[in-house]
Amino acid sequence: MKRWLVGLSTAALAAVAGGSASAATFITFSSYQTALNAGESLVTNFDSGAVAPGFSAGGNATLMTGSSNLGAAPATSATTRDLTQYLAVQAGQDFTLTGGPLSEISFYVGSLDTYNTITFTGPGGFTQSFTGADLNAATAASDGSNGDQSAASTNGRYTFTFDQAVTGVRLDSSSPSFEVSDIGAIAFASAGGVPEPAAWSLMILGFGGVGTSLRQKRSRTATA
Repeated sequence: MKRWLVGLSTAALAAVAGGSASAATFITFSSYQTALNAGESLVTNFDSGAVAPGFSAGGNATLMTGSSNLGAAPATSATTRDLTQYLAVQAGQDFTLTGGPLSEISFYVGSLDTYNTITFTGPGGFTQSFTGADLNAATAASDGSNGDQSAASTNGRYTFTFDQAVTGVRLDSSSPSFEVSDIGAIAFASAGGVPEPAAWSLMILGFGGVGTSLRQKRSRTATA
């Protein structure tokens, strides 16, 4: 079960900008939730800079540890910080991620600011952007996206659930900085689409069962 920011509404439906008129994105926020959501697979935690198979990353954003004038390590509680490497998108920099298609993606964000921006893209010209101010409005954080480096309302996991496939993500910032410590995602499942991780597991087990059955059949035939 997701842990919600106590006393605050944490979900909103956002209209698509420049995409399908019927498409929508459901946004949730969970303060200090370092763990991935149920069903998500880790895309990257930025410790090594590597991303999961099927994804590619680009851009000129900075990988950091600790805090400086260029970025603050995301808070994991009111008194603790992420001690591992994290992404810090400086003014004029960007981070891009392609892969999927995805039905859900989540980011652990530190000290969210109004000038941080997330843009999603997908098939058919789908595109949608959220600023830190948009995310604040969507999750009804009372003290705003003010870049507080330890507050529960500006440090936590933002989850975006889509009703259409998303294949690209871009993080931008117009001022230092946009900090993210890890990313998780769920594949988009539809008729003829990409199976979700649980479906892949069942398929692999199924293929294994078919292979075992065929081997046993060949063995019985040879014996006969």
